[in-house]
Amino acid sequence: MLDQDLLSKRSYTANIVGNFCLSYLVGFVLLVSLVYSAGIWMVLANSRFLDFLIRVGVIQYHDKGSGWVEGVADSEFYYQSQLPVDWLLILVAAGVFLLFWGIKSIQFHGVARHYGIDGTMGEHGRAYLYGLGINRLFPFRIGEVATAKVLSGQGAPEHRASATVFASELFTLFEIAIFAFAGLLLMGWTPWLSQVFWSLVIFSVLYLWMRNSGPHPVSHPAREWRTRARATLQTFTKDPGALIRLSILSVIAFALEDIAAYIIANAFLIGVDFTVLLMGVVGSYIARLIPLSPGGIGQFEWGFAAALYLGGVGLPEAATIAILDNLLRYVVGTFTLGSILLWFKVETNLRSVFSTFNRPIGSAT
Repeated sequence: MLDQDLLSKRSYTANIVGNFCLSYLVGFVLLVSLVYSAGIWMVLANSRFLDFLIRVGVIQYHDKGSGWVEGVADSEFYYQSQLPVDWLLILVAAGVFLLFWGIKSIQFHGVARHYGIDGTMGEHGRAYLYGLGINRLFPFRIGEVATAKVLSGQGAPEHRASATVFASELFTLFEIAIFAFAGLLLMGWTPWLSQVFWSLVIFSVLYLWMRNSGPHPVSHPAREWRTRARATLQTFTKDPGALIRLSILSVIAFALEDIAAYIIANAFLIGVDFTVLLMGVVGSYIARLIPLSPGGIGQFEWGFAAALYLGGVGLPEAATIAILDNLLRYVVGTFTLGSILLWFKVETNLRSVFSTFNRPIGSAT
C-alpha cells in the first residue's frame, strides 16, 4: 500500500513537471508567434531593440560594423529604431505601476481585515506582493497559494486566508467588468465585440483545456466557483461600506493600468486612442484570466495586441505596445519581489508553496 502511494505521488509530481514545461513552452511560442505575425523587423524597430542589436554587434548595419546578421531588411526599419524614446515617461510609467500595486495592496489589506485577519497593512501588502511576484514566474496561479501561505504564516486560519485571496480575485473580475462596460458605452456594440472577441476565444479554449487537463482538474469548476463567489458576495453585502471602499480602489487601480499603457505608447511615439487602449488592457486581462503560461505571458500580449489591432491600430504597433507594457511590468514587478525578499521576512518559502500546490486533490491536509 505504501509503495502504491509513493508511486501515485511520483506519477502526480511527474504530471505537474510536465505541465510546467508545457506552460513555459506555450508562453515562448505565443510570444514568438506574435512577433512573427506582426513582423520581426518592424517590432524590433518600434521597440528600438534593433538599435541595441546593432550597437552590441548582433546585427551588422554598415561595412565598418560587425554582427552575426548581415544588414537590415529595409533602411526604414533602421530610421524607425533611431527615433528618440522619452525615458522620463518610462520612469513615470514605472511609478504608475508601483502606485497601482500599492493601491491593490491597500485593497488586499481591507479584504483581509474584512475576514477578520489581524495584521498591519505592511504585512498584508507583503503577502499580496509576494504572491504577485511568484505568479509572474510560475504558471497556474501558484502565486495565490503563495499569498495564502504567507497569510497563514502570519497567523491567519487557512480558510480565511483562502477566502481573502479568492475575494481579491473577484475584485479583479469586477475591474474588468466595469472597464469593459465603460468601453461599450464609449464605442458601441460592434467595435466593442470585435476588440474583446479574440481574448474571449483564448479564455474559452484555456477553460475547456484546464477543466479536465490542468494540474488540479475538477468535475464542476464553474458550479463550485459560482457557489463560492455567491458566498463571498453575501459576506460583503453585510458590510456595504467596506464593499464600496474596496470597489472604489479597484476602479482607481485599473484606471492606473490604462494610464501606464498610454504613457508607454507615447514614450515610444506610438499614437493610439485612449479608448482603444483601454479595451486593449481589458483584452489582456481576459486573455490571461486562466494563466497557462507563467504570469499569462504570451496570452497577455496576444489579448492586448488583438484588441488594439481590431480597434484600428497597426499590428506591428499593437504588438509593440503589448510587449513593452508587459516587459516594463515584469521589470518593475521583479524588482519589487526582489526588494521584498531582500529587506523583509516572508512567512513562507517556495518549498512550502509547491508542497501545498502539488498536493493531489483529495489528499490529506
